[in-house]
Amino acid sequence: MIERFYAKNLVGFKTIDLEFERGLIAVTGPSGAGKSVFMGSLLALFGLDDLQAERCEVVLTKSSLLDLQSYESEDEDVTIRAVKKEKIRYFLNDLTISKKRLKELMEPLVGHIAQRNNKELSPELLLELVDAMATFSDPGFVTRREAYGQLYEDYRKKSLKLEEMRSDEKRVKELIEFAEFEIAKIDEAAPRPGEDEELMAIKRKLSKREKIGEAISKASRIFDIEHDVHEALGMIESDTALFDEAMNMLRNEFERAEEMLEELEDIDVESILDRIEVLASLKRRYGSIEEALAYRDEKLKELEYYRNIDHELGDLQREVETIFLALEKEAENISFTRKDAIQKVERFINGYLEQLRMPPMKLKLSTKRLDATGIDRVEIDLQGSSVDTLSGGEFNRIRLALLLCKSELSGAEGVLLIDEIDANVSGDESIAIAKLLKALSKNYQVIAISHQPHLSAAANQHILVTKEGEESVAKLLGKDERVEEISRMIAGESKMAEASKLAERILKEFDQA
Repeated sequence: MIERFYAKNLVGFKTIDLEFERGLIAVTGPSGAGKSVFMGSLLALFGLDDLQAERCEVVLTKSSLLDLQSYESEDEDVTIRAVKKEKIRYFLNDLTISKKRLKELMEPLVGHIAQRNNKELSPELLLELVDAMATFSDPGFVTRREAYGQLYEDYRKKSLKLEEMRSDEKRVKELIEFAEFEIAKIDEAAPRPGEDEELMAIKRKLSKREKIGEAISKASRIFDIEHDVHEALGMIESDTALFDEAMNMLRNEFERAEEMLEELEDIDVESILDRIEVLASLKRRYGSIEEALAYRDEKLKELEYYRNIDHELGDLQREVETIFLALEKEAENISFTRKDAIQKVERFINGYLEQLRMPPMKLKLSTKRLDATGIDRVEIDLQGSSVDTLSGGEFNRIRLALLLCKSELSGAEGVLLIDEIDANVSGDESIAIAKLLKALSKNYQVIAISHQPHLSAAANQHILVTKEGEESVAKLLGKDERVEEISRMIAGESKMAEASKLAERILKEFDQA
């Protein structure tokens, strides 16, 4: 729920700083005082409207409905802040967030009832309501529904694989030829891991072969004076073992170098350079010799798959058909349960519609193409009329009835922001709306703009928006102030004294309800 709301330099308002309670919160005040601006600033913090304040902030109680992911914090509350300078910036728990992402994250928690939105009466949402009733009536329905969902996901993945294989089958000859060509190209080069490094080492030796030979020839003159050095060491009675060992090591090194030079004489330089170029071409195409060989192995597997595709395609086709038959059977079982549940949902909704002074409506269960939800489609049957023909008041009252059903059946909760749901209705209808919003507020925190005394009297908390000079002010009302405001709503500014007793009586009736 919303715990606190703060706004600075909002259009018409200097500052708003309010703490909210659970339950039903009424927002009232004279026309033009700024109620819509007040509601719009709240909506803006959930990505549902444009920001019109210099700064807005709302503090929410943490909820399991919010998937905060990387926006999680150690605080027990969730803070949303919006700041408007050169541009508008949004923050969730002090981390920057886009308006679009904010709206997506808040959608499971925050609802807005104002303008018509036919999606709220969509077959998908009506089906969710029927499934909630089925779960309420038959606890085993959830297990069957989840098992169906898992089976359908398996069917979907294997159907996609089947389509891919069918697509491959149509051009399998072309794919085989391509794979064979790629494999042959690598096989023709026949690269070995590390071969390019070996060849480059040989190339470096070849490039300085003559210099190595000259250097060894000059350095070999040291052996011409080896005897003289040995004799001098003997004369000074020095141990010659270290000198002899060093000269033997040097002689062995020079001999190995001469053997290497002889081997280099037999190497075809052109063939080495050509081989280096072949390997360089492979590396340019694949990245490295190792990657080229890995690509070859991958193509060999693809080649085996293409050559066996007919057999695998047949096996997968039979598997998909078997799963589909099982899905059809499970979907029919689920549909059977829904047929009983839809009648209960219909009675449930009509019970609320009766209280809202609306005629009963019917829900129609029809068959659709099998999908992740089964084979059932649920629609509102207005006896030939379209949902579009409903007046705004009728539409909103149906929405309210559906919300109440959902709340009762599944324990749905969250925050509802409502714009004048009781506008242009009779006194009895206004009373019914107030009572049902009060009932809905057991699970939802409901913040509603109203011009009717009944909803205001039913509220747990009452916010008055008024004008003080040129400035709009929003404040929480105490008991006596509520009587005064409800009196104004009943009789207008001129006859508030006569209406105060009636206002007190309405407040008392809702307190006792």
